[in-house]
Amino acid sequence: LTAVLLVLCLGLFASLLRKDPADYRNFKLLIRTEDRQRRYRIWTIKSFLLFGLTTILCLALLGRLSALGSLPPEFLRLSNFLRDHGPSQSAISGFLIGVTSALIAGLFIGIFAARRKNKKQAEKPVPLGDIAAILPRNWAETAHTAVMSINAGFSEELYFRLLLPLLLASLIGKALPAFLIVAVIFGLAHFYQGVAGIIATTCIGLLLTAIYLYTGSIWVAVGLHAFIDLVGLVIRPSLSRISSRSQPA
Repeated sequence: LTAVLLVLCLGLFASLLRKDPADYRNFKLLIRTEDRQRRYRIWTIKSFLLFGLTTILCLALLGRLSALGSLPPEFLRLSNFLRDHGPSQSAISGFLIGVTSALIAGLFIGIFAARRKNKKQAEKPVPLGDIAAILPRNWAETAHTAVMSINAGFSEELYFRLLLPLLLASLIGKALPAFLIVAVIFGLAHFYQGVAGIIATTCIGLLLTAIYLYTGSIWVAVGLHAFIDLVGLVIRPSLSRISSRSQPA
């Protein structure tokens, strides 16, 4: 059953991956905000069905729904290794607080700097992948990207940090290669963003994996993933939009 579920999950993922580049190219051509909002909704629903709901169904079939609340036994050895040889719990907490503070501080510093630059310079995208087209252009689109970000944190973490590693680790008997393989798969899921996007999301996937294993809670990774997406797809575009409107003509 584990092998069958893994093949089915990877098959569904491969089908989605094959269609993503063309789907994203078509999205770039959309001009009407109603069309863009409809595409956001479609992406959110597809992500929830493919990643979130699939994970819950597979865990139920395996009788492993308890993995949603506690670290699976297959991951305990690697988790214990990280805790024994990694930074202390207080250091991890400080790191998470520091990252959050740095992101928030960077947002306000960016707004302050944007006021000193012309509009063209202020709206120059950060080169971490081809994501400029996804950024919302108005408040209605921002509401959609907010829902999309929260769903991504929930659905993608359950799928890429829990389900796929669990299926792989159960078959090959080792958690580390399972997580490394899935981190690459997670990066490839963002193939439409180009090479920079693949590299960036692979690194983020490894960071989220380490946090999941160290804390033993998938929900910490879910929250951090959602926060990262909210910063990139909601908070930064909103602050940039407010800053641009406040600049003199």
